[in-house]
Amino acid sequence: MDLSHALRAAAEALLIGFLVGAERESSREEGERQPGVRDFIVIALVGTICGLLGLAYLTVAALLSIAIVLAVFHFQASERSGVTTEMAAIATFCLGVLTTLPRDTFGPATAVAVTVVMVLLLEAKRTLHKFIRETVTETEFNDTLRFLAIIFVIYPVLPEGSYGPYEAFSPRAIWLFVILVCSISYIGYFLRKFLGSGEGLRLAGVLGGLASSTAATASFARQAREEPKSLPMFWQAGVLANAMQFPRVLVLLYVISPPLAIGVTPVLAVMTAAGMILSWLMARGIPVEREAPPAGLRNPFRLVPALKFGALFAAMVFLSKAGLALAGQQAVLWVAALGGSVDADAAIVAAAQLLGNASISPAMAAGAVLLALATNALLKIAIAGYAGNRIFARRLALAFAAMFGAGALLWAASGMI
Repeated sequence: MDLSHALRAAAEALLIGFLVGAERESSREEGERQPGVRDFIVIALVGTICGLLGLAYLTVAALLSIAIVLAVFHFQASERSGVTTEMAAIATFCLGVLTTLPRDTFGPATAVAVTVVMVLLLEAKRTLHKFIRETVTETEFNDTLRFLAIIFVIYPVLPEGSYGPYEAFSPRAIWLFVILVCSISYIGYFLRKFLGSGEGLRLAGVLGGLASSTAATASFARQAREEPKSLPMFWQAGVLANAMQFPRVLVLLYVISPPLAIGVTPVLAVMTAAGMILSWLMARGIPVEREAPPAGLRNPFRLVPALKFGALFAAMVFLSKAGLALAGQQAVLWVAALGGSVDADAAIVAAAQLLGNASISPAMAAGAVLLALATNALLKIAIAGYAGNRIFARRLALAFAAMFGAGALLWAASGMI
């Protein structure tokens, strides 16, 4: 046994026992009997000693002995009803054992990290109780479980790869779009609840644009139809989401093709600025709202509308891939237009790769990028009309006209046309 390894494990056990014990002692009510700092330090050291000796029967016997002592102590303290301290003590023993693992297994670092998280959760007792009992409703909790199920239960079991004609049907890609639509709606609901309708929706628009501006547009359009009185706020959130698409595209281009990124930076920057200015002008006419969501939005998780958007997305993928197969890969602008209508990022990456292979000129590559973004905007307008209403779709079309108009003017002035 390496002496330095043993000493390091013992020092980490001392730290773990002190942190947990100090938190438990500080939370002790007046007159209440429960284990304190010294008890937790001893428990952590016992776990470390068992881990260093590497004898499984000794580790099990020590854990059982500690559990029995804690049980006897608990039943003798009639003023206590919970078992949080006893469970924390058992966890402290296990964390002490974890500190003895080899350094390259991240066991010791994991033990300390888990200890910090556990102490934070123990310290946040009152806040957590208030959050669970008073803040989150039963409907919100149940919908959270359903939301997590579509991510961690359904998505992992879907087959990978593409199937069908032109390999256009990709279950995971379609379901990922469904998850994005649900995520933006779900996160937006709680942002509105805790930050107010105005600030919450604006932040949801920014985050949604960074994740998927198409999914964000679909989510805001549906909510605008369900809450027509709040349509200006959803329109502003949609404009913000689509304005944030252009910086995200620039970051992508700087990673895969810096020359192309440099070439289109002025145009995309002007389009972003136009969207942000339009959003700011819209905010001046929207009253500040800080109340919880209206009664019609008590359900933060809506799967059926997301499934409809997923079906529409699958249909557009099929039409796009069929068009690409018929047009051929050499038709760069056709590829950008058809591919961008469904996935602007994929079409932009294709144009960047063609430029890197010297297959097309910089001007052609820049034109393909802007065309992909333009056709993607047309798809969003169609989704807005389908998911929302004509007013939302018309206003979104006007916002796109302002953004793309500003970009087109700069592009024409730069002599790239």
